[in-house]
Amino acid sequence: MVLGKHMQESPIKEGVAEAALAGLIGWGVETVSRYTPWESKCLVQAIVGKMMLRQYGIANTLYLGVGRDAGNSLVAHAWLRCGDTIITGRQGRERFTMVGKFADHMNTKEMQKGGDTI
Repeated sequence: MVLGKHMQESPIKEGVAEAALAGLIGWGVETVSRYTPWESKCLVQAIVGKMMLRQYGIANTLYLGVGRDAGNSLVAHAWLRCGDTIITGRQGRERFTMVGKFADHMNTKEMQKGGDTI
C-alpha cells in the first residue's frame, strides 16, 4: 500500500487539531521542496505529505489529474487534500481533470489491514 485506497476519498470533515497539523505539514512540504537538490514538484510533494499525514493517522486523499498547457501538450498534476483543505498542489489544480484518487481514511493501524490499495 503506497498511495492508499484506489478511487476512494477521505471524509471532508476533519478535527480541528488534525486540520491544523495537516496545514503545517503542507506548509513544511512546500517550503522544503524549494530547497532540495532534486526536483520536488507536485507529485513528490503530494506523496511526502501523504506519508507524513499517514504517520499521524490523519485521513487524506491524493488526487492525480491531467490537462493541456498553452501549447496543447498533455500535462499532469497532483494535489493532496485533508478535510476540506488542499494542503499541497492547490495552485492551478482547477485546470486539471481528476483521473485518479487514493484515500487514507482510517488510522494507520486500520490502513494496514488491507483493502484495494495501490
